Amino acid sequence: MSACSHKDDANKAADTAKAEVASVVTEQKNAAPPVNAEPHKAAEATPSLTTEADWNAMPDLKDIGNFRFLTAPQGLKIENVENGASQIFEFEKIENLIGNSIYTTEGKLAISHFDGDGTDFNQRLFDRSIYDYLDKMGAKQLFKGDYPKNEPQNEAARAKLKDNQWNGKRRFYGFVDDSPFAVYAFKNNGKNYMVNVQSNSAQGEVYVMELKAFEQTMKKYTAEGMKKELDAAGKAILNINFDTDKATLKPDGQTVVDEILALLNENPTLNISIEGYTDNTGAADHNKKLSADRANTVMYALAGKGIDISRLKSAGFGADKPLAANDTDDNKAKNRRVELVKF
Repeated sequence: MSACSHKDDANKAADTAKAEVASVVTEQKNAAPPVNAEPHKAAEATPSLTTEADWNAMPDLKDIGNFRFLTAPQGLKIENVENGASQIFEFEKIENLIGNSIYTTEGKLAISHFDGDGTDFNQRLFDRSIYDYLDKMGAKQLFKGDYPKNEPQNEAARAKLKDNQWNGKRRFYGFVDDSPFAVYAFKNNGKNYMVNVQSNSAQGEVYVMELKAFEQTMKKYTAEGMKKELDAAGKAILNINFDTDKATLKPDGQTVVDEILALLNENPTLNISIEGYTDNTGAADHNKKLSADRANTVMYALAGKGIDISRLKSAGFGADKPLAANDTDDNKAKNRRVELVKF
C-alpha cells in the first residue's frame, strides 16, 4: 500500500474517532502527542491518561428503573444474582476506555456476569440485546471498539486498564484484544452513571457505576468516642497497631493507649477487660498467645500510668470470634483488633 493511502486512511479514522467523543471528552490541555503512536492507525494511538467527561453533554434519562437498570434477556442469565447483579461494591474504581483516552471514575459499582440460561452462552444475543437496550434507553455511547493492542505504544494504557481486572473479587475478566467493548454514560435523578459492556465467545459482562465522590468516614480514636461505644454496645472495637508478630506497640498504637488512659481517668468507676484478637494466619496456639501478650501490653501500659490494676482484665482469643471471614486482606485487618469490654 502506498504512503498516500496510509495517510488517507489515517485522516478518515482520525475524523471518525474525534466525532464520537468530541462532545463528551475534554482532553488535558497542551498534552504532548504520544511518542510511539503510529499515525496511520488512529485507533491504536497511545491513550491519554488524563481525560475528563463533560457531564453537561450527557442525556438525562427518566423512567428507566432503579440502579443496575437492566435484567437478563431471554436465553441468558446473570450468574450468582443477588439484588439484581452478580456483585455490588459500595465504592470502587473503574478505568473507562473512551477512544484514545481513559476516564477514571469512582463510585458504587454493580457487576453482572452473563452466561447461557441452560444453553451455551450466545455472544451475538448478548451483544445485540445489551447494545439495543442501552441505545433505545437513550444512553450516550462514548466508545465502541477494542482494547489497545499489546504493543509498546499502548503499554501505559494497558497497565492502567489492568486496575479493572481480578483482585480477589470478580472484576473485568481480562484483556482480549479483538473482543467487543463499549462504554455508555447517562444521568438519572441527579446522579451520573457509566456503563461498560464486554463480551467474548464464553461470557458477557456489564458494569454499571453510579459515580460518587469518596467520603472519608474514618475518625481518630478518642476517649469520648470510646465512651459512646461502651455506653451503646458494652464494648469498643479498636485497631491498635503493634510490631509485626510482636506485642510491642507502634507509636500510633501508643497514641490509642493514651486515649484509653484518658477514658479511664475521666470515668473512675469504669472497669474494662482488654481482649486481643488476630486473623487466622499462622498456628492457632501462636495466635492465641500473641493476642494475649498484646492485651497484656495494653493493660500493663495503663497500670504503669496509674490505673488501678483491679479495674483491668486482659485476655487473648487468637482467631476466635472473627468479625468477618478471613478471605481478604481487608477482612483480615478487621479481625486483627483489640476490644474494650465493660465488666
